[in-house]
Amino acid sequence: MSEHIHYERTGGFAGLKLSVRFDLEDLPEEQAEQLRELLDDLEFFDLPEQILPTRPVADQFTYKIEVQTKKGHYSVRTTDSAAPPKLRELISLLNLIARTYLKRD
Repeated sequence: MSEHIHYERTGGFAGLKLSVRFDLEDLPEEQAEQLRELLDDLEFFDLPEQILPTRPVADQFTYKIEVQTKKGHYSVRTTDSAAPPKLRELISLLNLIARTYLKRD
């Protein structure tokens, strides 16, 4: 079974959408391992499906992260203001990977 992530970022001041799907096996080994470690540290599959602010915040990004690994399939939706620090670390890495993937096309 292939391990993959679908990452989507929407909103922000300009309302732009960034969406990318990639297989972990296509990443450099160090990056794939870093992703797996972050997912484990976060206990990603135990997070609430939505981690959202109690009140809407203008011009922030909304993130949807769908993960398929040997552990199963799960997705989490969050925003800039609601994401806990470890999840923001994952988002930063996913932004970097997404930009790399988009430059390939």
